[in-house]
Amino acid sequence: MAESFEVASGSSSEERHGMIYYFSGTGNSRWIAEELAKRTSDRAQNIADLVRDGSTAVYAGTGSSIGVVFPVYAWGAPGIVERFCRSIKTENGAYTYAVCTCGDEAGCAMLRLKRFFPLDGAWSFVMPNNYIPGFDVDDPELERRKISAAGERLAHVSESIRQRKREYDVHEGSAAGIKTAVVHPLFQAFARGTKPFYTTAACNGCTICANECPTGTIKMREGKPVWEYSRCEQCMRCINLCPRTAIQYGKATIRRGRYHFTQP
Repeated sequence: MAESFEVASGSSSEERHGMIYYFSGTGNSRWIAEELAKRTSDRAQNIADLVRDGSTAVYAGTGSSIGVVFPVYAWGAPGIVERFCRSIKTENGAYTYAVCTCGDEAGCAMLRLKRFFPLDGAWSFVMPNNYIPGFDVDDPELERRKISAAGERLAHVSESIRQRKREYDVHEGSAAGIKTAVVHPLFQAFARGTKPFYTTAACNGCTICANECPTGTIKMREGKPVWEYSRCEQCMRCINLCPRTAIQYGKATIRRGRYHFTQP
């Protein structure tokens, strides 16, 4: 079932308004998107909610503003974000931009996205790590410093968006091109498996993981969660939000912490 959404245009800067579309696993990108929307007087919309029932087409007219906010997965945008961006149609004169969150560096995620979503502006925010199958979460003090620095950076980025600046301010890191061109496709093809997910005896069937899954990957069967393969984006919301730490991903996560964004 296809849906169509239009971003209206206006004849003056006061009349213009825009949309900020976001995808978020553990809340980092959602916070950034909602803060930017608040500061730019635009509206934030969850991509997962839009595409849940089928494909979505978004149209941005002349004079409008449209932004996409997403977390970086293996130095690229999540598949759901790339598919959504391919559906966006823009007219000349529309202001388009993207903002990404990453634990340390973004690679060439923005340059890859720019192939099918024209970008007037692009920014990155360093936020706490949450991909616990690969590494442990940041210590509490580092999490605090990252969120504090991101809060300060919001002022600059939101003002750049308000002024519709053409700006590229993304921390790509070393060997960015190789990471995005080689590692990211491998991640999408081979590292999104759900078989390693399992629950321990601590699981009480509360359904939080199934209800919170942004892609509807988790189903409850006989009172326990089951992960489907086809839809999983590896956002790690389920494993990080479980209040009983009952979800694991292989053996690596057993001794690792959990993270989800909390308002500073």
